[in-house]
Amino acid sequence: MTEEREIIKDDGTKETVQDFNWSPADKGVALASYFYGYVTTQALGGILATKYGGFMIFNIGIFVTGIFAMLTPMVCPLGIGFLLANRVIIGIFSGLSFTSAYDVLSRWIPPSERSRSVSFVMAGINIGNFTANFASGYISVHFGWRWIFYVFGIVAIIWSILWLLLARKSPEDDKWITQAEKEYIMESLKEENSQEKLATPWKAIAKSVPCYAIFAADAAFSWGFFTLVTQLPQYMDEVLKFSLQNSATISSFPYLLYPFIAMSAGSLADWFLKRKILTVTQVRKYFNSFALLCQMLFLFIVAFVSDRTTIVVCIILSVGAGAIAASGYLANPLDIASQFSSIIYGISSTFSVLTGVISPTITGFIVTSPEPGLYRIVFLIACTIYLIGTIIYACFASGEIQPWAVAPEPVKDVEVKK
Repeated sequence: MTEEREIIKDDGTKETVQDFNWSPADKGVALASYFYGYVTTQALGGILATKYGGFMIFNIGIFVTGIFAMLTPMVCPLGIGFLLANRVIIGIFSGLSFTSAYDVLSRWIPPSERSRSVSFVMAGINIGNFTANFASGYISVHFGWRWIFYVFGIVAIIWSILWLLLARKSPEDDKWITQAEKEYIMESLKEENSQEKLATPWKAIAKSVPCYAIFAADAAFSWGFFTLVTQLPQYMDEVLKFSLQNSATISSFPYLLYPFIAMSAGSLADWFLKRKILTVTQVRKYFNSFALLCQMLFLFIVAFVSDRTTIVVCIILSVGAGAIAASGYLANPLDIASQFSSIIYGISSTFSVLTGVISPTITGFIVTSPEPGLYRIVFLIACTIYLIGTIIYACFASGEIQPWAVAPEPVKDVEVKK
């Protein structure tokens, strides 16, 4: 959008032009503005999904996002302020979709298949990001940057229409599902579905140790993730001296690997549960700890070695290992309070998104010049946070339904004989 290009005027002379002459500060705020909106609706999306059902909230978020994506090329000429407002709105409605997805999962996914299902969802997100990045480059080169917004906006709108036509909020409402599958899902969710609709137990959630374990794991994972996302390309360029093209390829590859690891780990976790080899609590703790500790180990190696091949392999393995956490803390809200899983995930995601603001800010103060020692400090901070998050989750997480997520047994009247 700010690229300078040469055009040939009618008189044969060349002129350098660009669509928008935005300063680096303007571009930085424009890139961050999505997260300003996104962070505001993490908890709100969970609350709305719990009250009105995630089926419609999920779809509204994607539909509105598609509309405002298509409006982006039209508002840009009006000024940077209009673009920022547009991006904030997109972030707001994207936030609604992510958290309300948990309510949809809670109505459809049997407990023994949650690891695999959440892993598939996370895999889809990464496949989408990977595909979108490459597709955007192709679209921009052949059709212009505006068509990036038009194409993805149209895709989102078409998807939301198909969602309304084909998807249903629960198995009972689905006329295409087989009777056997419906009975299997309903039977597996019988205990949770038999619970009456409860008021959101805000005090209980605020005091819940297992909830804080999820928050800690999410914050630790996200801190490391945002450290890699924001600093990896710069580290490869300034310290490892990779070309821009090679840096982009290497930075993208781990996220292509992520889906395969996530789906494999999810299937393995559910296999342990079905065979009753491990309890739900053990599966969540073991898989989460393995994921975060592997990420910590590989990032620790990156901080102290100088061989480029070793560093690239460790970076790929660090990001790939994070996929295993989908069977850990990410699936955990469905275990401890299925009815309120959207709210728990929304609160957790709010903390995790805030790390996306804090982590790059701290890094900016530390990395004042392209010295390996300064990047080492950044990586070691992330390693420390990984370790803290792992310890907290391993000590306090639970896979059991919490008492506050279950309706109390009615008190029976006892007849007293006179």
